[in-house]
Amino acid sequence: EFQQITNKPIEVITNGYDAETPVDFKLDSKFSLAHIGSLLSKRNPEVLWGVLRELVNENNDFSKDLQLNFVGSVSDEVLKTIKKHNLSGYINNIGYVSHRQAIMFQKKSQLLLLIEIDSEETKSIIPGKLFEYMVSNRPIIAIGPNDSDIEKVINETNTGNYFNYKQHESLKRIILEHYKAFQNKSLQSHPIGIQKYHRKALTQTLSKLL
Repeated sequence: EFQQITNKPIEVITNGYDAETPVDFKLDSKFSLAHIGSLLSKRNPEVLWGVLRELVNENNDFSKDLQLNFVGSVSDEVLKTIKKHNLSGYINNIGYVSHRQAIMFQKKSQLLLLIEIDSEETKSIIPGKLFEYMVSNRPIIAIGPNDSDIEKVINETNTGNYFNYKQHESLKRIILEHYKAFQNKSLQSHPIGIQKYHRKALTQTLSKLL
């Protein structure tokens, strides 16, 4: 975008993460999917709710194990859509918590949900939450627009999977794979090269450019 308005070389420095906050936690016994932060009406991935509804209907064990942890505010529209898919009973609506408690929920939940608005304008947005998710050592399920910079970071660091709002079958397959790993007690993240996103490393990169 900036390359269209200048001939000067451009370097982009992303957001990043600070040193880990030590917290005591134990992984959820449920197959928990956690969203940390505000789940606004425009962040309402019906593809996800549809996939979860199908898996609940098709798999009795999945139906018994599923839990949706919402840490932060959730819009009424999102709650109505979830209710439409008969998933309201799976919600653990936690509300606002301290940052330390939010980190605890990130680390103890089985999967982490990152939802971005499906629009052209959000393709280049990388929320700071992504970097905190990356160091939680839990697999990320991200949903957003096609050709998103979030997808590039997740693929580069091997920290999860990215889907657009129409990839129903691919999303269902991955969630089912994660569920089987959860049943085998082998569900975990295998990040690669996330150290480059530590704020200390990003500051060093910035200092070299000045």
